[in-house]
Amino acid sequence: MKTDTADKIVEYIKKNRTARVHDLVGELNITNVAIHRQLKKLIESGILSKAGNPPLVFYKISNKPVISNTLDQLDSSSREIIEKEYLYISPIGEELYGIEGFVEWAQRTNQAKNIAKLALEYASTITQSREFFNKKEWIDATRKVQSTFPESYIDQLLYAEFYSLPKFGKTKLGQLMLYAKQSQNRDLIRQLSDRTYSIITKIISQYNIDLVGFIPPTIPRKVQFQKEYERFLHLQIPTLDLRKVFTGNILVAQKTLSTADERIQNAKETIEVSTGNLTGRNVLLIDDAVGSGATLNETAKKLKASGIAKESVVGFAIVGSYKGFEVIREV
Repeated sequence: MKTDTADKIVEYIKKNRTARVHDLVGELNITNVAIHRQLKKLIESGILSKAGNPPLVFYKISNKPVISNTLDQLDSSSREIIEKEYLYISPIGEELYGIEGFVEWAQRTNQAKNIAKLALEYASTITQSREFFNKKEWIDATRKVQSTFPESYIDQLLYAEFYSLPKFGKTKLGQLMLYAKQSQNRDLIRQLSDRTYSIITKIISQYNIDLVGFIPPTIPRKVQFQKEYERFLHLQIPTLDLRKVFTGNILVAQKTLSTADERIQNAKETIEVSTGNLTGRNVLLIDDAVGSGATLNETAKKLKASGIAKESVVGFAIVGSYKGFEVIREV
């Protein structure tokens, strides 16, 4: 139920068509924090929508069907999960987090009538997915890669999050990854580095990592994700020189290949490992997304064969497939 303050906000915006926070603070003579609290509730209920990016954010009456207070009775645990885990990126590039994003997604997909049930189902799906973390900060997919390839050279395969979840689509990291690469957005790459830095440093500590290598990109871009990600992470550890090379005139990305054999051949013949003078007992290979795992596995094979990795190779990816090793073609 709207409060008197919320009613006054709605009336002001109806009269003036749009409003910014400082307009409402001056009109209603209440604090900035109180205004933001009411605006958040009005957006979640579908009464208002917003446009623009800070500091130029405008609020207006939504032209979408109003979702009544169906989420008011959502248990605190489910609400907390949605607030923490959910991100929806709108068709016009808005980053909508938490309940606000979930409401927008439900409206965009014509599921607003079932939003309470969907919210509980989403929270349950997230809870189930967390079982894969096994009380750690990363997902251990080692058994998957060992069962996929006749010979596995990756001793541990880990990733920070699933790329997408059944029914609900891309996770928060999955969304950030997709749009960071597609839009070559350095701010999103920085967000990903900030969200994964502590995970990577703990992996380095737990597995006694001596060297790190970043899987090189295939397609030339003005802003190369892996290069920027490496720069933002700024790991205090020697870094291997890994390059992607092709004998033909056409650059073929892993995600375009449909069979495991093709992906293995692509990784085997296009990843170049510069031996230099670097060697170590344990090497960490970092990729953006794990689909088949072929690139990581073949690169690990070369590191061991060349003597660069004396004992083990650990693979890490920001996101990986939820079931098996489907190729993540979008990124």
